[in-house]
Amino acid sequence: MKFTMLTALAAFTLTASGALALGQKECDLQGGLVMQVVEARKSGADNGAAAQLVQAGLDGEAQKYGAIVPAVVDWVYTLPEAQLGTAVGDSWVEGCLKQ
Repeated sequence: MKFTMLTALAAFTLTASGALALGQKECDLQGGLVMQVVEARKSGADNGAAAQLVQAGLDGEAQKYGAIVPAVVDWVYTLPEAQLGTAVGDSWVEGCLKQ
């Protein structure tokens, strides 16, 4: 039974890889944006400067997220400073993939 379930899961993953790859790509893009905000905060930028810095650095596909940067900045600046690490971006990607 265990082998059959694992086989089915593997087959599903292989056949759905196109859709999953797009989701993963978008979620990774968003996670990268979140980490840019984290890095701006860690370097001492205030909310406004962080938003401007991140928005100015958006290029390519990331430009479509320019409008949500202020909301991401607001969220990142509510986090305790001790939590500002790669886990912030990782948790964003994880949550994104569950959508």
